[in-house]
Amino acid sequence: MPDTDGRRKRGNAWTLGKSHERGDLILIRCGHCNIKRWYEPSDLIRLFGDVDIDLIDGHMLCEQCRNKEFVRAEARHLTARERVGIRVRRLAEIRVVRRVVWKDEE
Repeated sequence: MPDTDGRRKRGNAWTLGKSHERGDLILIRCGHCNIKRWYEPSDLIRLFGDVDIDLIDGHMLCEQCRNKEFVRAEARHLTARERVGIRVRRLAEIRVVRRVVWKDEE
């Protein structure tokens, strides 16, 4: 049996684009330091493209413990009452850093 990492395999992948159309928020949680953060799917689409939500797990880095291992993502459709106390993180800018590496010839 293939290892499914405790998750069910779906017939159709639930992508960030489908979550955006439905009005979901993406909950990203670190199981190591127990931090929860909420994101708009449209912001994550700008970073990762329209991918399956389960594929975000290995690409997001926890800002507190700097670990990728325990980060999990899931889409949640919240009611207005549930959304009242939630702070959603928005993408402000994307910076690309170019570094020059020199090598001496022998």
